[in-house]
Amino acid sequence: MRRTWALMRKEFLHLIRDPRSLFTALFNPLLMLFLYGYGISTDISHVRLGVVDWSHSQQAHDLIQKFTSSGYFVQTFQTDRYEDLGKALDDRRIQVGIAIPANFGKTVVNGKSSSVQVILDGSDPGTANSVSGYASTILSAYSFETLSSTLTKKGIALGKTGLSFDLRPRIWYNEDLLSVFFIVPGVVAIVLMTTTATLTAGTITRERERGSIEQIVASPVTPAELMLGKTAAYIVLAFVDVLLVVLVAHALFGVPLRGSAWLLAFCSLIFLASSLGLGLLGSAGSNSQRGAMTTVMLITTLPSVILSGFVFPISSMPKVVQVFTYVVPARYFMVISRGIFLKGSSFSDLWPEIWPMTLLAVLLLGASILTFKKRI
Repeated sequence: MRRTWALMRKEFLHLIRDPRSLFTALFNPLLMLFLYGYGISTDISHVRLGVVDWSHSQQAHDLIQKFTSSGYFVQTFQTDRYEDLGKALDDRRIQVGIAIPANFGKTVVNGKSSSVQVILDGSDPGTANSVSGYASTILSAYSFETLSSTLTKKGIALGKTGLSFDLRPRIWYNEDLLSVFFIVPGVVAIVLMTTTATLTAGTITRERERGSIEQIVASPVTPAELMLGKTAAYIVLAFVDVLLVVLVAHALFGVPLRGSAWLLAFCSLIFLASSLGLGLLGSAGSNSQRGAMTTVMLITTLPSVILSGFVFPISSMPKVVQVFTYVVPARYFMVISRGIFLKGSSFSDLWPEIWPMTLLAVLLLGASILTFKKRI
């Protein structure tokens, strides 16, 4: 333990004496949190709406009012020419257009069905899908209200028509469907993976570049002691990053922490072990800090963002790609972080994610120790 403590002290002193690295390690996670929290959003609002109204009726006016009062749409264009609507879509002056037929008001008053065309900009499929859902919901609600009003005027109770079905959805965990509640807990995984892996990537290579690796090789320090001593400082620093991210996420973005903070810390420690293992693997197998950093960035950042379910659901990926996600530690911690933050999940709830993440951490740390031993 004396040898391990000596190495730990050496790494702590290196961090303290290198304020640029220390500042980068503490500033980058907050920068990533701000960029992801404000830059990535699946919430749709203030969609530019164009209208072709050939009806000019009160019913058409009420329908347009339904769209603009929902908070999702802002009417920025109106015309009587269908061609102008298409031109506005081409010029990106609007993102969605609706065309109301001339007989719309008459058919609605008579209680008959009428068609309303909704034109979407499919160059952005994600936004188009969301806008299509919003538009369908608004049209369905307007149709139901109109039918109810028509039947009431005729003295017919709505329940007697067989249309008494009353849908009352209740959303758990994220009642307002805020994308920031989904994004920010995932940022914890991205921050831990990229920060700790890149910081530890240069530990062994730094010794080689400075020529001090021979002293370590000649010393009685074992590879396991070396790895533990080299990573202890970065584990402490990573926990400081987690604390900062959690505090900022709660104070600035309002993300609740409904679960146990101790469970989050415990799972973070296991996840840190896997990310440190990746960083040490990249460091032990490279001869320069630049090469180690490049290797680690390739094997941590891209998989953590793309293959972890951070933005894109794993279930929607091709089956072949889904197989590769099982060796990405961030896949498991992403579920754990969101479960603890939003659902208040317990250890038993998260055990299916904890045990494979623990297995990956053991394998990666073991591989890094063996790789360094072979390099000696």
